[in-house]
Formats: sequence, structure tokens, C-alpha cells
Amino acid sequence: MRMLIVVALGAAVLCAAPGWAEPARRPPRDFAQPHDYVLLAPDSDDGAEMLGRRAPAWSFERWIRSPALTPRDLRGKVVLLRWWTEGCDFCAATLPGLESLRKRYGRDGLVVIGVYHPKPPRPVSDRDVVVAANRLGFGGPLAVDERWTTLDRYWLSGHEREFTSVSFLIDRDGLICWVQRGGEYHSSADPQHARCDAEYHELVKAIEKHLDHG
Repeated sequence: MRMLIVVALGAAVLCAAPGWAEPARRPPRDFAQPHDYVLLAPDSDDGAEMLGRRAPAWSFERWIRSPALTPRDLRGKVVLLRWWTEGCDFCAATLPGLESLRKRYGRDGLVVIGVYHPKPPRPVSDRDVVVAANRLGFGGPLAVDERWTTLDRYWLSGHEREFTSVSFLIDRDGLICWVQRGGEYHSSADPQHARCDAEYHELVKAIEKHLDHG
């Protein structure tokens, strides 16, 4: 049976708020105060230019809960990457929903990968990464991007981005077919999270399409 792999990276335009400032880069918006939401207007820097392109190679420092995987290993599968980090309210809101998808579609070949990128970039222990993932309710494979090498290659290099907690869905041919540019996305009936809910269900549709469930 074909397998679908999801690597968790980031969100598109959701409930965002100013937060942690990172030296030498535009301040990312991955650290929000509770209940402090701003609906971002659509812009030209949402990652749409990556759709249909071959997913770049990645060079994570190491893997946890999984042997090392490469795009070549995963050819013929569907991959969703989500970058996340400790202390990110948007990541905390998103990862439980990705865990639900992992459990829901796992038997059909879906694999969800959470990519941990510490802020600021620095060495981190496997134990700390696992503790953080468990706290957020994510039980899937973990890749560690300590120096943001792969995040730069996929997302930051040559661009000013609002978020670093980006997500990419990669189809069986190794092409990027869905991008969420950072923030949070999850199922919700709260009107303040309408965008979160819409993007989460867009992801579900994309997963089902590439799992041939449609």
C-alpha cells in the first residue's frame, strides 16, 4: 500500500500577534500572547510560488522516533512537514490536530513529521525535544533542524517571512502541493479561528486527494 508522509512545518495566514524578535531577520510571529489575534491580509509572500515545484533536499541534524529519511526514500509517498518549536502558542494549537490526522490516516499510509527548530538556533537535546512534543500531544517522527539549515533552504532564504512555523505537503512525485505559511491551523467552531478551521480542512482535503480518497 502506498504511504503518505506528512512533515509538519508552518501555517499560512492565521490568528497572529507580534512576538519574539530574532536578530538579523524580520521578527517572526510564532510567539503570540493568548487571545491576542490579528487576521493578516493576504500578501504575495505566502509561499504560493513554491506550489508545483520539486521539494528541496533537507539536511536535518538528526531524527528522533524514526530512522533518517530523505526525499528520495519517500518518493511515491505523500509528505507533510511542519516546523514547530517550544514556547510557540501557534504550534501548541496546531500539533494536536496533526496528531489526529496521523492517527486517522496512518493505516492508509499517512506519516506526519514534526520538524523542531529551536529559537534562537542552538544545540538541543533529544530529551528536551521529546518532552516538548509529548507536552503538545504529538507522537509522530521528529526531525531536528538546530541551525535552521533546511528551514532556510525551504522558506527563509531570499525572503522576508512573517512566520517560521511553516508547513508543506509533498505529493508522491516529490512536488509541493500545499503550503501553509505559518501560525496556527486546526478544526474550530470559534469565529475568531475561522481561518484556522478553513486551512485545516483544506489540508484534510489535500491529504484525502493524494491518498485517493476523493
